[in-house]
Amino acid sequence: MFILILSKLYSRMRSFLKIYIDRLGDGQTEWIEETLSPEIMDVHEKDLQFKHPVQLSGKAYLAEDHLIIQLKIKTEAEMPCLICNEPIQKKIVISSFYHTEEVANIKGHIYDYTDPMREAILLEVPSFVECMGNCPKRAELKSYLDKGETQFPFADLK
Repeated sequence: MFILILSKLYSRMRSFLKIYIDRLGDGQTEWIEETLSPEIMDVHEKDLQFKHPVQLSGKAYLAEDHLIIQLKIKTEAEMPCLICNEPIQKKIVISSFYHTEEVANIKGHIYDYTDPMREAILLEVPSFVECMGNCPKRAELKSYLDKGETQFPFADLK
C-alpha cells in the first residue's frame, strides 16, 4: 500500500515536468517556475542524498522543428566529507541548462523532461566534498600522507 502511494505521488510530480507541444504554436513560450520535492531525484544512495527541493525556472519554446527547454536549476546534495565522513550540504546550481528535442520524436506531442533534468543535476554532483573546502581533521591525516621512502622499480628500464 505504501509503495502504491509513493508511486502515485512520484507520477503526479512527473506530470509537472511536461511540455505540451500544441501550446507552443505561433511563437508562444511556456514559462516554467517549479519547486519540486527532492523525491523527484529518485536517488537511493548512502553517500548521496537529496533532502532539499529542486527549484526550476526558465522557459520552453519551439525553434523550427525542435523543442528547446532552457532552465536554471538549484538544489542541494548531501554527501559525506572525504576526510571526516561528516555529512555536508553541497549546493548544486546549473545556471544554463539547455535541452533540445526534435518535435517529430515526441510521442503524443507531450514531452516529459524529468530525465534530462535529473541527469543534468547528477552530472553536476562532485565526486567528493570536503568540510568548508578544507576539513579541520585533515591535519590528523597528514602523518599518514607524508612522503616516505619512494621506490621506482622500473626507473632503470629504458
